[in-house]
Amino acid sequence: MASVSRPQTVADVLVRRLGEHGVQHVFGYPGGQTTPIYDALARTPGIRHVLARDEQAAAFMADGYARATGKPGVCLAVCGPGVLNAATPLATAFTDSIPILLLSGQVPSKGLGLRSGYYHENDQLSLCATITKWRTRIASAPNLIPELDRAFTTMREGRPGPVFVETPLDVLRADFKGNPTAAVPPTPTPRTPSTKEVAALVKLVGGWRQPLLIVGGGAIIADAAPLVVQLAERLGAPVFHSLSGKSAVPTDHPLNAGLPWSRATSDLTNMEQFMSPLFAQADGLLAIGCRFSQATTGSWCMPLPAALAQIDVDGEEIGRHYPVTLGIQADAKAAVQLLLSALPGASRLPWTAPCRPSISARLLGLDLIEGLRRGLPRDAIIAGDITRLTYQMLAEFPIYSPRTFLHPAGYVSMGYGLPAALGAKAAFPERVVATVVGDGCFMMSGLELATAVQEKLPVIVILINDGSLTLIKAIQQRRYESRFIGVDLRNPDFETYARAFGVRHWKIDSDSSLEIALREAVASSAPALIEVQGQDEAG
Repeated sequence: MASVSRPQTVADVLVRRLGEHGVQHVFGYPGGQTTPIYDALARTPGIRHVLARDEQAAAFMADGYARATGKPGVCLAVCGPGVLNAATPLATAFTDSIPILLLSGQVPSKGLGLRSGYYHENDQLSLCATITKWRTRIASAPNLIPELDRAFTTMREGRPGPVFVETPLDVLRADFKGNPTAAVPPTPTPRTPSTKEVAALVKLVGGWRQPLLIVGGGAIIADAAPLVVQLAERLGAPVFHSLSGKSAVPTDHPLNAGLPWSRATSDLTNMEQFMSPLFAQADGLLAIGCRFSQATTGSWCMPLPAALAQIDVDGEEIGRHYPVTLGIQADAKAAVQLLLSALPGASRLPWTAPCRPSISARLLGLDLIEGLRRGLPRDAIIAGDITRLTYQMLAEFPIYSPRTFLHPAGYVSMGYGLPAALGAKAAFPERVVATVVGDGCFMMSGLELATAVQEKLPVIVILINDGSLTLIKAIQQRRYESRFIGVDLRNPDFETYARAFGVRHWKIDSDSSLEIALREAVASSAPALIEVQGQDEAG
């Protein structure tokens, strides 16, 4: 018997349109109002669904995917509780300018509004208003392709960020009538500086005899990192980086000056004494995609040279925290390309050596920075959660190429590391991907070991088990006379926990055992948990 062709639903066309936009992975957790999308995914080749253990993890996976690839990450969450579970990742992506598309269903159109009697009823468009660049409801089939196309454009144009699209259940199930073959809009054209702005920048920067650069996440987002290196060499300028800009310049480049400070206090106050002396010696600073955040500047105590030029795609960031001599709203890559083409071609000798200080301390009695670097491949991707080791790594861990150190720098979201690593591993199955987590962070997202096993995403988890929320405990010690409350943890036996998921476990007690464990974990090509256990030093 000949099969009867099935009419296309709105959900079918939605999934197909994702593929036409180049989507190959979606991360999600199904719910009643998203089942039409899931059914369409099951019948559509070319897009892999990765099942998380909750919607927060799914959205963090999309974030890790986006940071590692530079492409939008896509996640699915049921309306109401699912979307609100994903709210923290949306805010994280909004703060750090990461392109994420969150797709959700919604109650049937006739039930829209509060207290309608439908389960999962909500006004999630309003709830997400301050943590997304744009949000919309696809109210009818003809709106689907234009609205979805606008979502992809909005995610990537100007300062990137997350968008949210919901579709009522009855619309998802409806037959799609119309032309589903409209051309995909081109990638948004980057904003370029004017000829006058470039000339002013060349005059200013070219006149500095002792220049500095500082680069932020905007340089990485714009794929400007190689050009930043060329500019530093052309000017002979040491390059500082923000937390988000860590991977812009290879750590072993002679002009890499690291973070602006040599150490950080627990609450980012009283850091004047730790700022680099180069800021006082320089006569000009060029900021590229750097928004001068609290963490980068030590609560804005970072001193600046007499002149500051700032390039940022977001005009609201220019001069927000420090007055500028010259501000240019433009894409970092476009601006640096034009600046390089207008500057004299000969490279200057560096006016000073960066002299990056060694600031790490042994953590729990171990030299984890050196051990991790020796045990992981040069091109490994690392997702750093909110833990003391991550902040040491931001200052000191050698990174050699862009998009290989993922960290929720602006929103500081605990539980980020493991799901973000899974998102990166889905994008790059051939590369080693690891995450550094504290015990507090791991207990927020440790169930994603199940995702690692089920979805065959062999990430390596380096778990610091010191029985404490160490960073908060340090603040209580420093500011509140060691009145510790709510910071001591009673943890499970992590070996038993890992083995319950079928994950191999190592417990580390020496520098050599860390390297051995890492090499064995890398060679195993299976999910791995390496536990570093010791007494918290803040207590």
